[in-house]
Formats: sequence, C-alpha cells, structure tokens
Amino acid sequence: MHRGADRRSAWSRRVVAATAAIAVLGAAACGSSSKGGGSATTGGGGSTTTGAPQPVNKTLGQGVTATTIKIGVALIDWQTIAQFIDFNHGDEVKTDQVFFDAINKAGGIGGRKIVAVYQKYKPIGSQDPTNVCTKFTEDDKVFAVLGNIEDSTGASQACVSKTHHTILIGHDMTAVELNSASPGGLMLTPDVAAERRLDVLLSLVSQRKTLQGKKVAVLAETATKGRIKSTIDPALKKMGVSEGTSAILNTGTSADTTAAQQQLDSFLERWKTENVNALIISGPDVVSKQFVEKIKKKNPSMLLLTDAESSALGAAQDEVTAHTTPNPYEGMLTANGLTDQQAFETPEMQACVKTYQDATGETVVAPQDLKPGKDGKRVQVYVAISDICRELTLFKAILAKVGPYVNNDNWVNAVNSLGAVTGEAGSQYASLHQGKYDADDTFALVAFDSTVKDFKAVSPMLDATKS
Repeated sequence: MHRGADRRSAWSRRVVAATAAIAVLGAAACGSSSKGGGSATTGGGGSTTTGAPQPVNKTLGQGVTATTIKIGVALIDWQTIAQFIDFNHGDEVKTDQVFFDAINKAGGIGGRKIVAVYQKYKPIGSQDPTNVCTKFTEDDKVFAVLGNIEDSTGASQACVSKTHHTILIGHDMTAVELNSASPGGLMLTPDVAAERRLDVLLSLVSQRKTLQGKKVAVLAETATKGRIKSTIDPALKKMGVSEGTSAILNTGTSADTTAAQQQLDSFLERWKTENVNALIISGPDVVSKQFVEKIKKKNPSMLLLTDAESSALGAAQDEVTAHTTPNPYEGMLTANGLTDQQAFETPEMQACVKTYQDATGETVVAPQDLKPGKDGKRVQVYVAISDICRELTLFKAILAKVGPYVNNDNWVNAVNSLGAVTGEAGSQYASLHQGKYDADDTFALVAFDSTVKDFKAVSPMLDATKS
C-alpha cells in the first residue's frame, strides 16, 4: 500500500532500464497504497477534536456552486507500464465512482453533490503528470484533485498546489513537496512522509535501546543525504551511539548502478575496519536488492534499519518469491502501522469494501488471498478502494469544518486547526495541523518476517505524536 513517499525508485529502475535517459518515478514492487480504507460506507466521514473556525472568506471557490463540488481524480494508466510491473488496481474509475455515487445518494457533502472528472496518465517523467495538473486546474477548473500525481521531481505536485493554488490530496509525497504548497495546507496525504517515518523510527529504537552497544553507519543517496545532518546524526548523538563513516551513493536515475556498487564496495571495506554492525539505510534507491544483498553477504549479522519501508517491502517480497535463503531483508527494522491484511480487516475498510461489493456485486479479494491472474498480474482492487476511501476521509473531515463557504482560504484555516482525525482507516491515530500535512500517526517498530511476507510489529502500536 502507499506506506509512504518512497515507492518511486523500486518501480523506476525497471522502467528506466527500458526508457534510456528518461527519468522515472516509481512505486515499490508491492504497488499498494496506505493501509486501510475510508471511515464510512460513503467513503469516509472523519471527525476532528476541535470545533469549526469562523470563515475567513464568505465566497465560493473555483469548482464550487451552491449544489456541487467539482473534483479531479488523477489515476495512473497501468497499461502504459504493464511490461514493468506485475500488478494493477483494476478499473479505478469504476471503483472511485462507486464512492462518489454513495456520497451523492446520501445527500452529498454539506448538501453539495460531488462531480468527478478523471484523468489517466503515464507515470514517466514530468510531462504527462504536469498535463494532468493543467487539465484539472486550467481547463476543468476543479476545486480539488484527489489520487496519484506521481512525479519524482515534485514539479507536477507543485503545479497543482503551488502554481495553481489548488487542493491536492494524494500519495507518495515527501515533506518537501507537502510544504511547497502555497499556502501551506493545500497539499495533503493520508500517509506519512518518509522524513517523518525516519523521525519515528529513530524515536522507537531510542526508546527500546535497540542500538545500544552498536557501531552505527548511514547509507544514503543523493536525494536523502540531507537527512543525515538534519535528523540521523542528532538522534544518534542523543542516544550516545558510536558512529561509523556515512556513505552517500550516486544512484541517480540510470538503471546502471555500476558506479554506486563500486562506491558501496569501498564503504563496506571501511565499515569492516570500523567494526560497524548496524546500518541505517535512508532512501528507496539504496534499499534496493543489489545493495542490500551485497551488504548482507559481506556482513550477515549486520542490523539493518530503513526509512524506505515500501521499497524495502517490495524488494523483500521479491526475495521471498525467488526463494532466496537467507532472505537479506530478514529482520530489517522500520516504523510502520498495520500490515495490508490487518488494515483490510479493520471495520472502516470493511465498510468501504461492503459499499463497493453492494454496488458492483463483485467480491473484493483480501491481500492474503490475492493471486496473479492468467496474465501474471495481481489485480489489487482493495488498494483502489483503500486509496479513494482514505482520500475522502480527509476531504469530508476538512469540509465539515470549513462549513458552507467552500474556498481555499477556509480550507487552509480548517486544515491548520484540524487536530486529531478519527475514521482514518488502517490508522488508529491520525492528525493534521499547521506544518503537519501527512496524516498517519499510527506506528510500531516492525521487522521484516519472510514467513508472513511483510513487516511484523515488534513493539506496541502507538500514537507517534505522543511518542
């Protein structure tokens, strides 16, 4: 599922290999979304802990009338990348419309019906996703955009919420992207940004003294090297942990990792002389199989930790499929919430599943029961349901606080004073407030367990805002 903002490179390496110099974002091999679904059969009805603020603007925003709210829904065109992946999310237009229809049948949001317009695009480079931005904001003139606008440069996301000042509720976002919106609060995700996942991970290992007595080094990539100075080094110093040399690999966007592999070889030798026995891997590229396999072959007992949960999971599951023994990801630590199956079984997600099944007459296959079809693809309808339900949970919760005057000013005011959100399916704890635009707060310290093909909790689940 969309467990964070780290899915891009695991998928991109496959696509880049076939598209030469094209820079590609990607999703982890699991290709799934943030845990869980919405909060009610109409796609989520989250609530907050604080009352509605007074409106700061008594007009109606773009795409809003007295009776309707126009929403753009951005969807990946899976056919354009089918040769590179072994999954898709089924007919997402049909799935999403089920929940808009359910909302409208129940009277809409604040008495306004939802009018949804859809755009599918090829998630390669920036041109296609940027075209989605301009189509929604300039041509369709929507009030908000839901779904996935995937662009590893962040330009297409910024096109929506910085250039065109339009609300975007999506996935696979970094803290830098979330904070690029103008004003802050126009870009949101029900997930967790990788930077905050790293904060939570370090807090959890500190509480459990996991790194006590260890010699710890960091393996990062160009895009994540700033996390060493800003987050990792201060946390390790606070723990009183001895540190080895930090490594930053030049992974770039090319499928050729020869230079990066040579860099890693050099650092592995250095870490051996420094007696490094724990490694924090920061970033989706450097947690790839070609690097992790080499690390564990050189030092089988080294403890691995990562902030790139989704990419690590996809690679680890690939190793399970390949019957690699021992699995080099076995025991790797990160911070995460419920597993896919646990999230699927939550009452909130099951309510969304029921809505879909009642409307379509189709049975939604649970994650643990999903098998590839004749074409070798796993059709993850449960992911499509999860995505739209979680997006609508936030959308409805915020609009409930906005009140009758639906516009950007009142939206931002509501988001920045929202507080705790209930009904965030698959997330026992969630919140939004000024400066915090990734909602998920439900975390435990988890370790990869090849017997369940997923990360498994090794500590109690907690509210990360209170850890």
